Amino acid sequence: MIARELISDSIPPIKSTDKLGTALDWMQEFKLGQLPIVDGGTFLGIITEEELLDAVELEATVGETRFSVWDSAYATGNQHLFDMVKLMSTFQLDFIPVLDEEMKYMGIVTLKDLMMNLGNQFAFHEAGGIVVIEVGKKSYVLSEIGRIVESVDAKVLGLFVDPNPKTGNVRVILKLNVEDLSKVVAAFERFDYIIVETFQHIDARNDYRQNLDNLLHYLDL
Repeated sequence: MIARELISDSIPPIKSTDKLGTALDWMQEFKLGQLPIVDGGTFLGIITEEELLDAVELEATVGETRFSVWDSAYATGNQHLFDMVKLMSTFQLDFIPVLDEEMKYMGIVTLKDLMMNLGNQFAFHEAGGIVVIEVGKKSYVLSEIGRIVESVDAKVLGLFVDPNPKTGNVRVILKLNVEDLSKVVAAFERFDYIIVETFQHIDARNDYRQNLDNLLHYLDL
């Protein structure tokens, strides 16, 4: 999935002629810590709630005020989902602006929408458990891992690979369709795989930022 397919138009950008107080009101209304600045379809950058709260005169306009505007924090319409994950993490944003081929503003992809789509694609919301195994890089064979899981009547719903450059091993994070992982663990141990962690009940209260940080670690981004 690419950026243009996830664009939301429910959150309007702020203009340079808008007052700082208006920008702050919109941030509170939409529960965002930042807003994109767009004039006539041209993306000018991003302002943050922290900067607005430090402003002396909220009646001043955005264009009249000096901000540390992030004009490089954007994705193009054809960038992949993982690129947006990395950009949001790098800039610590609640959204990422999306520009077309002519660098015109198209809209934003919010962190919430991004995580929901990642969850749908990689079965995060499906019932089941997670097993993290470790294996030598030369011994890592995806087909064998799948065969071991299926030998105990389980299925792989999602998979991430996390290489460890220090040890030369590979950690494989498996989302499975079963919550009782005892048979899966026993099967991997019979083939000398190291069981690093298991998660049979995932806490759904984790916020989007924590989920994003966890995903970035798994993806090694």
